[in-house]
Amino acid sequence: MKLQKTTIKTLMVLFIYGMAMALVETAVVVYLRDLYYPHGFLIHGANDLAIFPKQILRVELWREAATIVMLATVGYLAFNDTKNRFLAFVFTFSVWDLGYYLFLFIFLAWPASLSTLDVYFLIPMAWIGPVWFPLILFSILGFGSAFWIIRRTMLK
Repeated sequence: MKLQKTTIKTLMVLFIYGMAMALVETAVVVYLRDLYYPHGFLIHGANDLAIFPKQILRVELWREAATIVMLATVGYLAFNDTKNRFLAFVFTFSVWDLGYYLFLFIFLAWPASLSTLDVYFLIPMAWIGPVWFPLILFSILGFGSAFWIIRRTMLK
């Protein structure tokens, strides 16, 4: 039973970390949108990103890579075995992504709908699609990962 309480606490800390990262990510995106899309942000395709100066786009790519490293690092630190570390990464990534859209909606009232197009990621290329896709995908992955972590630790 002690292991289960420790696992729940670990998942709670990962949740808090993911939400904090989501807030930081949202702040960066709010600033970028205000600077480069002062009349509103509507994406239709990768060409819409051409408005960014190359230096800013390069920094964005490195920021995204650093985000993945940070999420992977907390997953690594959270558990001692490879499977739970990976599941912790997926869980925290999911919380981060869901929190990101929540904070965008709070600060910008964006997206207008779940069918609004967004740029999910820039690595290795621009991933573009409707907002509902990552929300549903990462909700399933996040809750599924948490479930499997709890189940795995209870079976030990």
